[in-house]
Amino acid sequence: MSARPSTGNASVPTGHVPAPVGRAQSPAGHAQPPAGHAQPPVRDTPARPDPVIRLDQVQVRVGPHALLQVEGLTIAPGERVAVVGPNGAGKSTLLRLLSGAVATRQGSVRVLGREIGPQARVPLTRVQWRALRAELGLVMQGLHLVPRLTARENVLIGGLARLRGLDAWRGWVRWHRPEVRAQADAALDALGLSARAGTRADRLSGGERQKVGVARLRLQQPRLILADEPTSALDPHAVRQVCAVLRDTAGAGTLVSVLHQREVLPQLATRVIGMAGGRIVWDLPIDAVDDARLDGLYRLSGACRAEATATSHVPDPVGARPANAARPIVHPSKESHP
Repeated sequence: MSARPSTGNASVPTGHVPAPVGRAQSPAGHAQPPAGHAQPPVRDTPARPDPVIRLDQVQVRVGPHALLQVEGLTIAPGERVAVVGPNGAGKSTLLRLLSGAVATRQGSVRVLGREIGPQARVPLTRVQWRALRAELGLVMQGLHLVPRLTARENVLIGGLARLRGLDAWRGWVRWHRPEVRAQADAALDALGLSARAGTRADRLSGGERQKVGVARLRLQQPRLILADEPTSALDPHAVRQVCAVLRDTAGAGTLVSVLHQREVLPQLATRVIGMAGGRIVWDLPIDAVDDARLDGLYRLSGACRAEATATSHVPDPVGARPANAARPIVHPSKESHP
């Protein structure tokens, strides 16, 4: 029997379709795009930056009374946020919680990527706390100025967190490089305090001390600024100066302010959080916040106070102001009198 002549073609497995001529074939048998045709680039979805502030199921209590109850709050890098509400709404408590001055009974508090407070799964070490505070700028109602130091020396304290090595030692003994002293003088000049740079802090007026606290941030250069009523003791011209310095100092960082003047909100915030009774009532862009919404916030606060008084069974002192007679933050001409 003679052998069948060969056709010259190798055997092809059943069900396999050869690639067309001119098309390359991958080892897995998939046809590749022809030469000269580039594949579309694979675009990686940019990762969203971690929030600067994140609160989850947070509660701050003093005895049986809840000062602050926040189910959730997230603030992204670069945001300008104002917190508004009447006295006792929990605004200052919120800022003190974020600064680590107040501890939470429950929930999670994350600031600049670090979980803080007694509920933290991994408590911060002393070095980590120091690093966090270097990135956290504070303008609190107490101001925390050193009374016996001059305005310039108090401003220079803001730069201590950025000093390293021999410069850090020199800073603690109040010896600063000429360029650092020039930065301090420029910060004071921006707030109209050049003539008071050499005056002790305890001889400054309340408004001047407030300006010194703001100027100190210029040398610290923090990533997050927490400002509790930074314009409360200032005249209109000084308010504009302080707002300009706060905006410039915050730069690409984040600014959270407690405010009591409606006209200041657009200067320092693009987002407004309304609080009453220790809770966040609404969280809106600045364009959605009008006088009617703010008035409603104060009426709600009066109801919260009345409910708290009834629950605590503590009689009102004789001659006390009604709970709904809180001072409005935006209508001095419309404020109610008892």
